Amino acid sequence: MSQVQAMKKQVVQLRQEANIPRIPVSQACDDLIKYCTENQKSDVLVTGIPPSDNPFKENKACIIV
Repeated sequence: MSQVQAMKKQVVQLRQEANIPRIPVSQACDDLIKYCTENQKSDVLVTGIPPSDNPFKENKACIIV
């Protein structure tokens, strides 16, 4: 690919990125906090995995002699 073609490709990419609608960071933070608080009850990282649903839990106890 020549340098001119690479620059044209870069210009097209930059034009596409310039047309993306943006929101203020403060609004994005508020939306993220709202989403996290609404979904924290169903988040397994917060509540943990119930023992009955854990596929990695060993069924046998380890006995050391």
